[in-house]
Amino acid sequence: MFRVAIVGKANSGKSTLFNKLIKESKATTFELPGTTRDYIYGEGLVFDKKISFLDTGGISFDDKTEINKKINIQVEIAIDMSDLIIFLIDGSYNNLTEEDRKIAKLLHKKKKDVILALNKCDIKDSCLETYLYLELGFGEPIKISSLKNIGLENLLNEIYKRIPEEKEVTVFEKNLPKIAIIGKPNTGKSTLLNSILGYERSMVSKEPGTTRDVIEHIVKFKNKKYLFLDTPGIKKGLLKDLDFYISLRALKALKESDIVLFLISCDNISRTDEHLMSLLLKNRKSGIIIINKLDLIKEDLDKILNEISYRLNDILFYPQVMISALKKINLNLIFKLIDIVYENINKDISENKLKESIYKIINNHPPPKKGKKDLKIYDIKELSKNPRLIEIVVNDKEFFKKDYIRYIINKIREEYKLKGVFIDLIIREKKR
Repeated sequence: MFRVAIVGKANSGKSTLFNKLIKESKATTFELPGTTRDYIYGEGLVFDKKISFLDTGGISFDDKTEINKKINIQVEIAIDMSDLIIFLIDGSYNNLTEEDRKIAKLLHKKKKDVILALNKCDIKDSCLETYLYLELGFGEPIKISSLKNIGLENLLNEIYKRIPEEKEVTVFEKNLPKIAIIGKPNTGKSTLLNSILGYERSMVSKEPGTTRDVIEHIVKFKNKKYLFLDTPGIKKGLLKDLDFYISLRALKALKESDIVLFLISCDNISRTDEHLMSLLLKNRKSGIIIINKLDLIKEDLDKILNEISYRLNDILFYPQVMISALKKINLNLIFKLIDIVYENINKDISENKLKESIYKIINNHPPPKKGKKDLKIYDIKELSKNPRLIEIVVNDKEFFKKDYIRYIINKIREEYKLKGVFIDLIIREKKR
């Protein structure tokens, strides 16, 4: 598929333009320089052609911090992967900076096709001195306002002209297992994805929260393909505006995923992990527990496993695997478990067989009587596979206490070998 990367300094409006081009709020847009740190993938239509777009972090050659060095590497990877670059400059300043010249030099060095665009041209007295930008060597800039949709059609026309016929449309692959990597900050989510991919797709740093957006990538392992979603770390408690916005992104990925890889760090299991477990249960997610940083274990392994069993008791139906994302230990076992859980999710159970099983479970272990009233079951049917929701229509819901529902669920999971699959019973009283 033809790929377009949006490149420029921090706060030039790249993420706003990206979201307009794919018509979805996918990249984090906020009034804060450097809000996009990783490059974000999305697809959009340019008239009748479907192409992919990459939103990148803001380049800074002057800032020598570790984070900015990582951002610059990310941007270079995005440039190398792309067929066309939109070099976006904030036109509200009406001047050309040394940083802009350095970015232009990098793009010329990469020998990429470039469209120069001046953004924020809706602001009064902006984008007046367009001749200043001719020295960058990319021709006359296109004047736009991504926020106010000004000049976007001109930009789309220019992109359309550059798409060769043979690279016209490759539809993004559907029906791949969607895998969300979920965990608190600094558990090694991005390291895990980078180890699986074999290169630094997601930015890794010792600073918690360096992944701010949901990163998507197709991973091929032993001739099978998987769509991985690397998410920002979800924090517990009072959040700043940006943290709250990022947590919403992570929750969106969680909701859209088929399987959650719940990543915990063996050297730091805490109440935040319990908080995330409650989110997984609330969202009825199927999943796998990934215990990371196996290489750092210095204490008794049984003690760690007991702590996990105690804190994460409600999701022990998830299979577990211990890994080291950094040292690439046991990564193949993750794919083995994904295949098992995905197969379990899609397992067909006939309605008659399911009814027979549940009747048998209840007859073998009936709930206590309510006075003289006996439990009557009128209907049983499966509503969905992931989550696997089973509706039971009865004469009185009060027969089904929380512990009794859990007992039936465990028996169903055991009988049909549904390890890793979220199962819930919807108990409904028959209308009179």
